[in-house]
Amino acid sequence: MYKKLYLIPFIALILTAYPAYAASPSPSPSPSDNSSTVNENLKKRLQESLASSDDTTTATQDTKGYIGKIKDIIKDTVIMEDKDGKKDLKLTSTTNIVRSPGSSAIKSDDMRIGDYIIAIGIPKETDVLEAKRLIVSIDPIQTSTKTSGFGTISKLSKTSLTLLVEGSDKVIEVNTKSLYKSAVATIDFADLSLGDTVIYTATKDDDDILTASVIMRVKTAALSE
Repeated sequence: MYKKLYLIPFIALILTAYPAYAASPSPSPSPSDNSSTVNENLKKRLQESLASSDDTTTATQDTKGYIGKIKDIIKDTVIMEDKDGKKDLKLTSTTNIVRSPGSSAIKSDDMRIGDYIIAIGIPKETDVLEAKRLIVSIDPIQTSTKTSGFGTISKLSKTSLTLLVEGSDKVIEVNTKSLYKSAVATIDFADLSLGDTVIYTATKDDDDILTASVIMRVKTAALSE
């Protein structure tokens, strides 16, 4: 109980000091030829498109979004495939289609089999979507979700750290983009020790692998003793 109370002010601190990792929406980055930037643009556009609509009730209650790959185009139907299977996207006169990077409006004839696609629209029946907005790209779209938590370091390696979280081990991978901080300064990975208590912000991919974007040390092993 003492440790949880001890961490509360530090959790507030990290959300205040590093707002880029808070849950509030971020503005879309500028278009770039870098594929990772393209992927981030696409995912953020999906969130923005789902959050905005001429009909607020429809947007919040019925609108759905899918991320996948175009498998076929038959007249006014685009057949896409995502991790759950195939979906039929029905095109109408009001369907808005753009190509990324950028926001160039295109026609349905400009879409290609093999393009990666974000589809936003209204479900009509099982695996059928009336498309309101389509974003297509030649680059793969790697979906990921951001998560956070805290725990005590139980194992360290060059590419990961293992945290004891509520009695279970959780492996967090690290890379050259991972940032390390204390409550007052930036630190290095080498400054972390077994027994340190940290707050992490990480992305989770489709295979449930966590990769740290920020590791913040809030209590050292020496203070835990």
